Amino acid sequence: MNDYKTLAKLTNYARKEIKDDDIKNSAYFRWLNKKVEAEEYIFKMNEDNLNKISRPASGFLEISNSHYDKCLLLSSNIDVENTRPRPSAGIVIDLSEKDKGIDITKFNRVRLNIYLEAVGIQNVYFHFFIGNDNVKDIHTLSVYANTDNKVMWEIDDFDRDNVKKMVITPFLFGCPSEALGKIKIYISDIKVEKVKKDYDLGFDLEDRIAYSHVGYFTKAKKIALVSILNKKEYDIVDENGNVVFTADASDVSSDLGKFYSLDFSNFKKKGRYAIKWDNNKTPYFEISDNPYLVSELKSMNFLRSLRCGEDIPGVHSACHLNCRTVDKEGNSVPNFGGWHDAGDLSQFEIPTAEMTHALVDLAFATNDEALKERIKEEAKVGGDWLLRTSFHNGERALAITYKLWRDNLLMFDNKDVFASVAENGPFENFLSAAALASLARLYKEDYPIYSDWCLRTAIEDFNFGVDGYKEGIHTKRWGSNIDSVVCGHAITAACEIYKMNNDNSFLDIAKKYAKVVLKCQQSTYPDWNKPIRGFFYEDPKHKYMLTYEHRGHEQSPIQGLCNLYKMLPNDPDSKKWLKGIKLYKEYILSTLFATQPYGMLPGHVYDINKLNMERFTSGGWVKDSIEGLAYLQKEASTGIKLADGVYLRRFPIAIQRRGFHATLLSKTKGLSEVAKILNDKKLMQIAIDQLEWILGKNPFASSTMYGEGHNYHPLYVAYSRQMVGSLPVGIMTKGDLDLPYWPTYDNAVFKEIWGHTTGKYLWVLADILKMYK
Repeated sequence: MNDYKTLAKLTNYARKEIKDDDIKNSAYFRWLNKKVEAEEYIFKMNEDNLNKISRPASGFLEISNSHYDKCLLLSSNIDVENTRPRPSAGIVIDLSEKDKGIDITKFNRVRLNIYLEAVGIQNVYFHFFIGNDNVKDIHTLSVYANTDNKVMWEIDDFDRDNVKKMVITPFLFGCPSEALGKIKIYISDIKVEKVKKDYDLGFDLEDRIAYSHVGYFTKAKKIALVSILNKKEYDIVDENGNVVFTADASDVSSDLGKFYSLDFSNFKKKGRYAIKWDNNKTPYFEISDNPYLVSELKSMNFLRSLRCGEDIPGVHSACHLNCRTVDKEGNSVPNFGGWHDAGDLSQFEIPTAEMTHALVDLAFATNDEALKERIKEEAKVGGDWLLRTSFHNGERALAITYKLWRDNLLMFDNKDVFASVAENGPFENFLSAAALASLARLYKEDYPIYSDWCLRTAIEDFNFGVDGYKEGIHTKRWGSNIDSVVCGHAITAACEIYKMNNDNSFLDIAKKYAKVVLKCQQSTYPDWNKPIRGFFYEDPKHKYMLTYEHRGHEQSPIQGLCNLYKMLPNDPDSKKWLKGIKLYKEYILSTLFATQPYGMLPGHVYDINKLNMERFTSGGWVKDSIEGLAYLQKEASTGIKLADGVYLRRFPIAIQRRGFHATLLSKTKGLSEVAKILNDKKLMQIAIDQLEWILGKNPFASSTMYGEGHNYHPLYVAYSRQMVGSLPVGIMTKGDLDLPYWPTYDNAVFKEIWGHTTGKYLWVLADILKMYK
């Protein structure tokens, strides 16, 4: 019902503030309008109290009346050098009274006002801390320049009966060419408040409704969930308020709690509708052939906002034009291009390659020519970077860790210019080969010279991947090779190249890798109390389970098998590949019981004696790998017991890097590949269920895509303003609990925007659209 032309205005969303009516759909607007039951100022702004504030390492502090009446004025300069730790102008406010900390337990929210006066920058990134000395969590915020910023976050989960200090830290992230270095920060009205706590932990819905905020496919299931229902009957109403469908809710309670299902799958008339139950009504959503179109466009513009080396109005000027990567022989290539990875300015080859491949698949799944051209344009951004950053010797620019906005006039031989180091990794080369070969196919007719360049480089990368894997080469950053994943993606790369050159030698290599992948799969029922099969190990000897805590590539083994079966359905080994594919389907279906009625795909099966500590990030939270392993084993054991030492977790286990959209979507991508190859719409419905979880059908009734749907939280953006269409690392867990956790405070990594998540989202969507178009 929506066409690309009527949605073209969305291209502006990534470059400026979202509209007022969209702001009203945000969680921030809801928080801003919460009833304040009590409040108390915890610091008086006057000259006498200046001695209770530590002076910033970089800057000057005074009391001012310039912007707010009686406020702190912190003057500093963002034109800094690339040093460690990151330069900042933090202040520590002593809140103690008579050498004792203050007790603020009767309050549960901190609030203050900040005004940033600056020229030529969009924002400054802040850290905020308040709580007892044992509190580790902080709140972060992207403070916008030259406007009032109302800062607030809830602290129910923070110990706060002995609060001695509050820390406010603006980070100095460099001075781009269009900016002036000097900034002024006005801080006023620091207080604590008592408000109704946001629900943030668990599966309960209370009085909320979990539904897909973007809407539902005309021919797919349409289900919403509630926990409280006074009257079984509910209605679907159109935009004129007319009742167009009525049905009774059904009880779908499970181990997760009391739930009722509002299933209106039989209603198939296209349009915009709302659900009415009891005295409640949802905002309007869409029923159409592609209810995800708006989210798709917003995602595209989020990726545009992440571009490096281009001027993106409202986001940044052309950046990092003077930064390079150097290989072992001293050769260098420019780094700029592609997309910044996340809230910081870094870039990594692995997500870039997968995002490029995802966009290519999305373009092939798109009928609208104007939209297809927009997707092709974005895919080429990733492809250009992959082409430019190859050294043609197996090494690539794999990890670019920019830390600052810099003046592009600096010369390369200047010591201040940061140079990254190239590495050779077979997984990375296979990813690039697959992405570039698919891009060659996309541009074959429109741009044959470019297509040929992509294919030549893809073949080159593939051969480097084959040699590197054989020699046991791997990158220092990401660790030893994961056989099931490396071989799985090698198969995909071989198939993509074969589609372009019909060279059977690539399929011959793919068939050899398929044998490795199948050996990595649990193909028989293990001797467990609740046996499950079809999942993958890292290696053919089944030494380590294939699990992810942050970035996810669980799709790679099954994606490879599906691609190879599609290429060679009559091969003598094709029945083995098909068996592996069907085993993965069995695995998915046999674990779904754990998350009903939401239908979210569970995290992983964990054998606590087969955890590979190389795959987990501790970040200093544990003192060594022994303590880390014990921590993870305890966390795994809170899952559903399958056997002694074996558990099924609803969410992945992790130490530091929590937030699981990418792990969820990588599993979903594997599932959607199986659904395509088996032409299984029931299986594809499960893939749709995962996108619905991300876009509102979750216990928090929160769309996690910023600027799309309703009740979306501000995200961790650090170097930028909030970006419409951005997805975060994802809903996380708390401690060793196997429960979803989505608090109001903002921090990395769980609320950090991430191109990797968006790439996986679009990759899954491409498969769904192929089946439903």
